[in-house]
Amino acid sequence: MGRSLLASHVLCRDSGFEDFRERLNDLFYPAEVTPLSGTEGPGGELRGTRTEHITIGLMTFGQRTRVDPGRTPSHYHVNVVLRGSIEAATGRQEMTAGAGDAMVFTPTQQHRLLSCDHGAKHLGIKIDRSLVEAELEALLGRPLQAPLDFAFGFDLTSAPARSWRNTLDLLLAESDSTGGLIGRRVVQQHVERLLVSSLLLAQTHNYTEALHRPQPPAYPRTVRKAVDLIDTRPETAFTVGDLAQAAGVSARRLQEGFSEYVGVTPMTYLRNVRLDRVHAELLTGATAVTEAAGRWGFTHLSRFSAAYRRRFGVAPSETLSRSGGPASVNEEASGGRRG
Repeated sequence: MGRSLLASHVLCRDSGFEDFRERLNDLFYPAEVTPLSGTEGPGGELRGTRTEHITIGLMTFGQRTRVDPGRTPSHYHVNVVLRGSIEAATGRQEMTAGAGDAMVFTPTQQHRLLSCDHGAKHLGIKIDRSLVEAELEALLGRPLQAPLDFAFGFDLTSAPARSWRNTLDLLLAESDSTGGLIGRRVVQQHVERLLVSSLLLAQTHNYTEALHRPQPPAYPRTVRKAVDLIDTRPETAFTVGDLAQAAGVSARRLQEGFSEYVGVTPMTYLRNVRLDRVHAELLTGATAVTEAAGRWGFTHLSRFSAAYRRRFGVAPSETLSRSGGPASVNEEASGGRRG
């Protein structure tokens, strides 16, 4: 690119492998970082920086290395290979990426860098899941009804992908600019959202078709009333009848309206909003699973756990443990009814 990326953010250089491993884990999160030569020789160079919701690391490997962070339920990742070759896997998919290639890892799958060649260099971009999903909901104009799942390989040669890369380059350049505007929160938030929205529009995922099809009209007034009531008070034990009465229509008409304009039944929408609230609480690490579930209206823990796993790809306890939160009961094994 003609300039040294993140030149003012060097975390380690020409250090031993143990130091490289520790710095890498400090920048992102604990991972198994293994020298494939079987020695604890040179680690390589690491540069890194953070904004509020995005972490960027520039890694140059001093020897062939494996990096296994396991499943990272709170973040999406994009890796851009700048030099050398990297073998990577997500779930059951594997690919070998060379200079100019990129890959996207989703929170619902375990991802691994199986082998990073000696001298290989790549950018790792970690993005908070909350920001990605909020931006997608803003683009769609409705809540998500299933976890966002990106395609693995990311073709950077397309025009939309080049726009995404240009935004990334802007963030990198601003990070190295002394006194630059990226230090101002309003500018930082704008650049973060631009990077995420361009990723959502450039890379294929399970909502791509919905993003590119003509947008349906806004919710009619009756459906909007029910949606607003659920969004405001999802912990309430609403029935379809309650929601229909508040909307001023029959239960059947409300069901038809939700099917046409929201894509799910009123009760499914209510459950998904509740699950999202529990998920947000567990990500903070400040509350136990049973406490969060009960607060948002779930009384049957085994059903709650099964619904949570379907929506987020992991058990509630796994989200909590990843966040470093308090110990919780085994909600999957209890199977009992609370309340």
